[in-house]
Amino acid sequence: MTTASTPVLRGSGGAVLRHEDDALTLRRGDEETRIPLRAVRDVVPEGRAVAVELRAPEGATPVVHRVEGVNGASADLFATAVGSALAGLPEPDPSLDGAALVTTRSLRTPSSPTPAISPGHKARGLAWAALALGPGLAAFIAMSVLVVVNDEPGALVLSLLMGLVVIVLNLLSGYTADRAVQMSLLPRRGITVMAVRTSPYGKSGTYAFTDRDGTTHHYFRQAYASEIEISYHPDNPLTVVGVYPVFVRVLVALSSLVLWAATIGVIVLMILVGLNV
Repeated sequence: MTTASTPVLRGSGGAVLRHEDDALTLRRGDEETRIPLRAVRDVVPEGRAVAVELRAPEGATPVVHRVEGVNGASADLFATAVGSALAGLPEPDPSLDGAALVTTRSLRTPSSPTPAISPGHKARGLAWAALALGPGLAAFIAMSVLVVVNDEPGALVLSLLMGLVVIVLNLLSGYTADRAVQMSLLPRRGITVMAVRTSPYGKSGTYAFTDRDGTTHHYFRQAYASEIEISYHPDNPLTVVGVYPVFVRVLVALSSLVLWAATIGVIVLMILVGLNV
């Protein structure tokens, strides 16, 4: 007579109880508990529940792992199959504490460690942030002060509108300037590798690469290719750019100059308006 396969019990809350070789495994959420068969005293079906009772020294209260919401027929068959497996084991030491043999591990995928950023890189980041926001914010504050000093508080609305424009321009000019510098410097001073596309094919996509410490990072770029060449900063792999032809780098640099010219023009206009209201 062929022995029926041991069923997998699926209970409420996503609990899953399996009999695998010489152990039972119970998964709940993102944890897995492994219970060696020699730690089990009995498996008792209780209708739509099943209880796994562990061995315990005489006089001690045994630990019970209970799974609710299982199929009743499956619970009976599971208990019978595990009971047969337990019958084939040698008689354990009466002082055995089954709970001591049980192990639990997390099924969570550990997050990638954040790479350490050097003090020099932090300083450069703060300098870029000040350059990308400082002039526009200073112009807005200066114009606001001038219109108040000239007793024209109604002009604060104009100051607010022009301030928003110059701050946006300042951020765009700072960003394009940073990209222009990185696109020129990183291919020469950084680490250049091939990044492999991980998203469906289309006009744009996400590409993955692994840094020298073995950490995987992702880079988004408008490209059809299955692989692209990228360069990242040795001290901070989060600073990464694609490797572009010369004409693209020149175009980005010119765009940055145009945006900076527009930013300076609006700043000058704000000061003139503030002085002449």
